[in-house]
Amino acid sequence: MKKVMFTLKSGPPKKNGAAGGGAFFVRNMARFLENNDYNVIYTLEPNIDIIFVIDPRKNSTNNYKIEDIIRYKEKNPNVKIIHRVNECDIKREKSINIEPLLLKAMKTADQVIFVSKWLESYFVNKYKLKQKTLSILNGVDSNIFHRKTLENSAFKDGKIRICTHHFSDNYLKGFHIYNKLDEILPDYPNIEFTYIGNYNKNYRPKNIKILSQCSGKELADTIRRHDIYITATQNEPGAMHYIEGMACGLPVLYCVGGGGAKEICSTAGEEYGNLKEFMEKLQKIKENYQDYVDKIDNLYLSSNRCSQEYFTVINSI
Repeated sequence: MKKVMFTLKSGPPKKNGAAGGGAFFVRNMARFLENNDYNVIYTLEPNIDIIFVIDPRKNSTNNYKIEDIIRYKEKNPNVKIIHRVNECDIKREKSINIEPLLLKAMKTADQVIFVSKWLESYFVNKYKLKQKTLSILNGVDSNIFHRKTLENSAFKDGKIRICTHHFSDNYLKGFHIYNKLDEILPDYPNIEFTYIGNYNKNYRPKNIKILSQCSGKELADTIRRHDIYITATQNEPGAMHYIEGMACGLPVLYCVGGGGAKEICSTAGEEYGNLKEFMEKLQKIKENYQDYVDKIDNLYLSSNRCSQEYFTVINSI
């Protein structure tokens, strides 16, 4: 039985509590591996076959820094290292200088996997990487994030119900658009906008409906009560929020400069560059709603597809 180790401190979240995309990736991937007779662990111990580096830093969620993994590999040269990269410095208003650590982790890895082609291109072009790289897009638990039922029909009472959700309140998550949309909503009484999660503290919305952060079934049920999902995230390597929205059956409006968002959202959504284009594309989706819904590929959006792609890598290195 092969032994696979993830660098999260205490394993993935046991329930569907709020957490970052890395934690939910580990939960879904660990379950997939265990169902395929792999021994999944979260501490460095003898005879590990494969180590997944989720974060090169030692912090509240990650038990080991990359130097610990490098020392383990020096003593155990047969271990294979897979580095899943879902970070970069330009996704934030202020750099945290994470990229040098990521590059250090990449150098020791046998396989580097980025969460989007956009992120892969960013690193390959900026640093002229020579490592073996590929991209695997995220997936969601399709038992939770699935399409609407008939009772959740679209555009009830003539309203266009749009929503988004964010775990982080970072301004680059899209508040340059959400704030402006809040200001003009009184001019569009047929549009209702719900924001789920932590709103940026530098602006107090007047017309957006704010719901507390939630996850799992509660989040999915809330999303399904809406018609169109929106995201204005900037330079996002590969977020979960718009995948969760699409998996719930909602076409997506996504912003120019959104990083990896376009790779998934373009299949069943529309891109916009400013608020004027946003309103035009919103109307376009409403008028052709079922066409967009029919293009949503729930099998591709599922964590099972994502895990299977990683599993293929595991069996090839």
